Amino acid sequence: FLLPTSQMQILLCISYEISSHRGYSFFPVATRSSQRCLSARASTANYPSLGSLLSLLHRCKEVDQLYQIHAQTVASGLVRDPFVASKLVEFAAAFHLLESLNHAFLIADWIGNARTFTWNVVLRGYLKTSTPLKVILVYAHMRKRGIQVDSFTAQFLIRACVVSSRYCEGKMVHCHVLKMGFSSGLIIQTALLKLHGSFGDVQVARQLFDRMSYRDSVSWNAVIAVHVQKRQPLEALWLSCAMISENFRANEVAVVSILSACSNIANLKLGKMVHGYVVKNVVNVDVFVCNSLVDMYCKCGQLSTAHQLFDRMSEKNVVSWTALINGYTENGLFESALRLFWEMESQNIEPDQVAVLGILCTCAKSGYSLLAELIDDYVRRKEFGENTVIANALIDMHAKCGSLGKACQIFNRMRKRTLVSWTAMIKGLSIHGHGRAALIRFIQMQREGFRPDDVVFLSVLHGCSHAGLVDEGLQCFNSMVKEHGIAPGMDHYGCMVDLLCRAGLVAKAFEFVESMPIKPDSVVWRSLLGACKYHGNDALAGRIMSVILELEPTYSGNYVLLSNIYASNSQWENVLELREGMAVRGPINGKPGCSAIE
Repeated sequence: FLLPTSQMQILLCISYEISSHRGYSFFPVATRSSQRCLSARASTANYPSLGSLLSLLHRCKEVDQLYQIHAQTVASGLVRDPFVASKLVEFAAAFHLLESLNHAFLIADWIGNARTFTWNVVLRGYLKTSTPLKVILVYAHMRKRGIQVDSFTAQFLIRACVVSSRYCEGKMVHCHVLKMGFSSGLIIQTALLKLHGSFGDVQVARQLFDRMSYRDSVSWNAVIAVHVQKRQPLEALWLSCAMISENFRANEVAVVSILSACSNIANLKLGKMVHGYVVKNVVNVDVFVCNSLVDMYCKCGQLSTAHQLFDRMSEKNVVSWTALINGYTENGLFESALRLFWEMESQNIEPDQVAVLGILCTCAKSGYSLLAELIDDYVRRKEFGENTVIANALIDMHAKCGSLGKACQIFNRMRKRTLVSWTAMIKGLSIHGHGRAALIRFIQMQREGFRPDDVVFLSVLHGCSHAGLVDEGLQCFNSMVKEHGIAPGMDHYGCMVDLLCRAGLVAKAFEFVESMPIKPDSVVWRSLLGACKYHGNDALAGRIMSVILELEPTYSGNYVLLSNIYASNSQWENVLELREGMAVRGPINGKPGCSAIE
């Protein structure tokens, strides 16, 4: 901008302001702003002073008002003052709107010698919008212009990489931080630790932590959280003990991470120790800590203790209810979980997606078809059905509750399908014995560009096994290994053994088991033993039983199965010998069975 010295120069300056706005979609605002300047008849006597302009900025509540003030500073020449221009940047960025931040960027870029603080204001503003990636773009512009940066710039940049999920750029920022000499600061070191930890690179995060010459509670909490997120609870607990031994008090955030680690390994003793620490040392026990305690006791099977804690909570949110509901579900108490869900509804606590997913999982595990219809109606009334994740859970629930037609309807109505959607549908068809239909869906899925994973292959193999599709199952297994490069797990091998055994190819199944690159478990051998009983292969059954007894010498089901094989062929001497062998081996474990009626 040029300092206006005549009415023509003022008009030219305003025109330039309008054109700048027009390029950034600000034209309507720019027009309104210019009208205020023109109404003053370009008389400098009517322009406000610096003090009054600053007062106006402090009282500015809308972006339009800010643009008007900017136009006044242009017309009066005050914008030439770097202090005024920096204030305009500061107040424009304070709105945290993309439009006003673009305006702030224009002003900062126009200031020839804008301070680093001014640019940091712009970066911080972009970080709080829905487009944090612009922080990286603005930083690149700053580097191109040769603008000096400081440790605050680095902090905003690191945070932007985390929020926008840009790990590649995050690594580049790490290199920039090292070159600029900011890596020795504790705040930057902790920010870098969080950067690598948030993307799952525990090794780098831990190296950064171990190299710290000084650590505070924030850095300790950060590294503990990284190990918890990476499902390394024992390491997280060890670090927690080390932190406390160095006289750092665990705050609420650290306690939540430690309790999460106890929940992951279901260690009730450690969980109680942490609970005692909370009672003695944590002053402000907030709802997040209470939720973590409830979840920990649920994961450790202590539902009565969890419910007592829940009842004593002064403040409850939807996470509190969901933790207890999921606890009842995981421990098989489906009716209690459902009763708690309806109680939450009666207290006008609106369930979120996680809570709805939890209750859908409850219905799926219970297998109650009438309840599934009731929950399906609830989900539709609450308009959760359009959510892809919820729709996937509905497909799984209806399939497990026997309503395959309902599951197909939901799948066919879905506007956007994911790999999980296809897997749920294929799995539903497979468990109901529709192996060929599952294969058709599997082919359709690949035609739509989805690459199958090990889970969907397992569902297809299950379908082939139950439908007796031997050739198709073998072809699918070979495709998984050779074409898709997926290493089969024990479940995949178990499916193939079951497929061959159901088709009466017991000898081929035995050869398949012996050629497995991994050691077969007892489930695979037991499946083969059951096939020997069904097809009357006594000689092979004896060989298999000797292997099973080495793996599970005290499991009663193995002895019962072999005894039935001998009895079906009237080999009573072998039955008697087997029973005597059971007595010699010591106590044999058996689990009582039970039936449920809906």
